[in-house]
Order: sequence, then structure tokens, then C-alpha cells
Amino acid sequence: MIIWTLIFLLLVSLSQHISANRSVIVQTKYGDVLGYETDLGRIFYGIPFAQPPIGSLRWNRPVPISKWAPATINATEIPPACPQPACDVHDILCPKTTSEDCLYLNVFTPLQNTSSLLPVMIFIPGGNFQFLDASLVIYEADRFVNTTNVVCVFIQYRLGVLGFLATGTGPNDLKGNYGILDQRLAIAWIKSNIDAFGGDPNQITLFGQSAGAQSTALHYLTSDMQSFFQAAIIESSPMSVPFRTYAEYITPTVLLAEKLNCAIGDLTCFRTASYQDITIAQTAVNSMLTSWKVLFFFEPWLPVIDNMIVHGQLLEMVSNVSFTLKPLIIGTVTEEALGFIYGIWSTPVSPRLYAEIGVAIFGTKFLKIIERYPPERSGDQRSLLARLATQWVFACPTRVFARKTATYSYVFGYPLQTNGTMNSSGCDDHTCHGDELVFLFESFWVNFTDTDRYISQTLATYWTNYAKIILIINSNPLSLHHDCFQTNCKTLRYDLFCNLIYDNPNQLLQSCNGQVYLTFNKIMSQSTPINKLEYNYRSFTYASTTPLCDTIRMKQHIFE
Repeated sequence: MIIWTLIFLLLVSLSQHISANRSVIVQTKYGDVLGYETDLGRIFYGIPFAQPPIGSLRWNRPVPISKWAPATINATEIPPACPQPACDVHDILCPKTTSEDCLYLNVFTPLQNTSSLLPVMIFIPGGNFQFLDASLVIYEADRFVNTTNVVCVFIQYRLGVLGFLATGTGPNDLKGNYGILDQRLAIAWIKSNIDAFGGDPNQITLFGQSAGAQSTALHYLTSDMQSFFQAAIIESSPMSVPFRTYAEYITPTVLLAEKLNCAIGDLTCFRTASYQDITIAQTAVNSMLTSWKVLFFFEPWLPVIDNMIVHGQLLEMVSNVSFTLKPLIIGTVTEEALGFIYGIWSTPVSPRLYAEIGVAIFGTKFLKIIERYPPERSGDQRSLLARLATQWVFACPTRVFARKTATYSYVFGYPLQTNGTMNSSGCDDHTCHGDELVFLFESFWVNFTDTDRYISQTLATYWTNYAKIILIINSNPLSLHHDCFQTNCKTLRYDLFCNLIYDNPNQLLQSCNGQVYLTFNKIMSQSTPINKLEYNYRSFTYASTTPLCDTIRMKQHIFE
């Protein structure tokens, strides 16, 4: 989720690219690409990797691009976003234009010329599988690639109904997972062509956030995707949100057909509807869906289990994987659900309402959960509800996934320090879903405080160090040089770990004012219990098993 705290930073950050830019041309097997060079890096916007999914290609597998015409494409302008419902946040966070012709990718490369090919990082954006695009200001990564010396690619894929509607497996059915197939084709295109941009096709790291993290996890666990990447990073994946079955798509499909005035199964009618009418109908259907399967509201249109592309829920797939998994970093931020909770409940939640919400969602199992998360006798319980939701949807399933797969896990908890911003989602001075992205991509550098820049440099260094050494046995993102920061209790609310391993895996280490903003754990064993699993560089109590996490781990489907 992109929070209101970022808006002031977004507005000011636009000034970074006002200065005159220089043209740069790259030759590919499909033709030339005209991009531009800033003082920070080289940028190529809107490179097509598939034919436009329009007409008969709507709700079909993406078709690879052929040689483009004209022979040189203009990659200096931001491409249209894929169709999506009306944007309900500040317009600077909304796509400027949308079109079904949206299967494009953006490439960022460093300024320096080198004869050696550079590591490649492919980012899959989030957005609930319904919103956002690859060209947000938050993803302006020219500084990121120039300071870390990697090539970074952002990909777009079909969203919502157009990307994920699924009616069945018959010859006249919509099979679904079109957005995932778009991602696959984009990744394959990058592997085949990134050397023209100075990237190493044999040193690719997939990474994504939120819905993009779910997508990354899916590719990570899919056997026929293993030749396309060497490592992965999964950021803030809501792993408790279940992929759908075809049966679960029946009701949304019926409602959608009614809104489009189409008969069920009349694909001609579906395909002749304008994409604008489809997204309007999608919004209406979203508001009509009623179910106690509350997680369905979180992502109403997402991958379907078809046993060809998606073989089950992520935690089921990781338990049944039959091949050697690649290196992985996985983690969350400290308060993933806070912005969502304040967005749903704009007024205080009383202790009684908190209990009613818990019983409605969890039934009798809430009696055990409330032992761990008891409400206060009075006052607003939204922060407690957010803690519960953070553990349920994000943190607990992430720990379960990490125990089975990860080389490293992390928790990020550094809030934006820049003054002068307004926040309407409860995230002021908190670290909410998506808040690490501005630091990772260094996209608001000119607005950062000195401490912000320290955090930004550190996070970018760890992620890209990991990408650079994935071919080395026992790779360690902490092993490449990065200066440790001196903790100043008066000005610096941060305590950096620097290649330190502590004997006590449950040791609590904090900065001088009692706050820790980044923890990074190396998974030493995949066969030991969670509380013995991690040797901590910096740790706090999130690494211990909680009663709620126990419940989720023992029976993942209890929340259905």
C-alpha cells in the first residue's frame, strides 16, 4: 500500500529529472531502443515484450513480440498502465493513462560503461493484483542502479478481471492466470535481451513486493521457471490470502456477467465490452461480494489453482517442492496491516467491536487468539487489530515459508523521518506496507534526512550485494563492504548490524533508545524448530513462535 505519508516526497522528488536529458540508443534483436540518460543513470521506458492483449488476445496467453516497427522505438515516455479501477488515492500515485496495450517493461542501467555484464534485478510491482503500475515515481531507480551498479527492470502485467478472470478448464472457458503468464513472458524476454543493456542473463534476481511478492514466490516454486533466475527476494507477501479455485470464481463471474449484460459463457460478449466498462463492472462486483472468507476481500482477483501454472497455495507448494530451491531473502515490515485497518475502520474500534470482529472472522478459534492479543478495557483497539492482522496475513506465514526455504529473513521497521507530511491512514511515525520501497530504490533521495539516506544506502546495498554474489557458495549479503554507521543516541534511531553473529539466537538487541529498525537473520538449518532456527545479526521477539502463528502453522485453512 502506498501511504499518504509519501505524497509530499513524491511531489518534490519530481524535480530530480527536470534537468536536460541526453539521448541514448541501444541495439536489440528486435530493433533499436531510444532511451535517455540523466545525471544519475540511463532510463528506457515502455519497451514492449508482448503483442497488445486486445481483441481476440483478450483473456488469452500473451503472444511474444516480433520485430517492432518503426525500427527504433521511443522509450523516453512512460507507458500506459494496465486497466484498473478508479484510483482513490492522491492523483500523483495514480496512472496518468491506462490501456489494454500495456505489456511493457522499464529498464534502468548505470551510467558507467563496463565491459563486464552486470547483475540483473527484475522487480514485479504490487497493487492487490488490481492497481498501480511499473512507472510510479517510487520506482524511479536511476540513482539506485548507479550507486549499486546493477541493471534493474520493472515489468507490467494484466490486472484485475482482465488479468485473472477464470471460468473453468473447458475449451470455451477462460483459464485465468493471464497476469502470471504476462510476468513469465516478460522474464523470458529479459533473459534473452538484457545483455544488450549491459545485464548478465545468467545472474538474474527476481524480487517483488505485496502482490508482486506473491508472484515472485509463485515463480520461485515453479519448476519450469528455474532456468530464468538465480535468486529471489520476497517483500511483504500476504501469504495467508489464498489463491482461488475455479469454483470460487463462479460467483464473481456471474455478477460480472450481469453488470456487463452478458450471458454466462458468452465470451464474444465479454470480449466486445470496452475495458472501461469492464473495470467499472469489476469495481461494482468488488462491492457486491459477501463472504466470511474475509481474506477474499483483500485480493478479490488473483491467481487460480489450475494445476498447470499454479499448483496449490504457496505454503502447500513449498512443502511439496521436488527440486532444490534457489537462494532467497524473505521478510516483512513491522506494521504491515496498520494502514489497511485504519482505511477500513476510519473511526475508533471499541473493545466490544474488536471482539465481534474477531469472532466473526475466526469463530471459536478467537478464544485462543485473544489470549495473545487481549483488548484494553476501553479506548481505540485499531492498533491491536492491526498487530493481529499483521501476524495473521503477513508475518506468521512468512516465517513458516522462510523456515522451509530462506537463506535470509528480515524485518524492516524504519519510518520516514521527513517532516511536513500529512498522514490519514494511521501510519504517521510507523512503518506500513510498502514503506521500504522509497528507501530501497533511493527514489526520494533529495528529500531524505541524513538518517534516511543511511537507511536507504544500507537496504539498497544488502539487496544488490545479494544479487551480485548469488553465484558464490554460501553467499552473504553482509560480506561485501559497506561502512557501519555510528549510532548516535541523540540523532540516529538506528543500530546497524555489521557481520556479527551472536551465539544466543533469542538474544534481544536494541539501539540506545530501545528501537531496532532492521533485523536480518541467516537461516542456519532447515530442520530445527523456529526458535532454534536463526542466528541473529540483530533480533527482536518477532523471531519467536507466537500462539497465533502456531495456530496458522498447524492448520493453514482454519481461516477459510
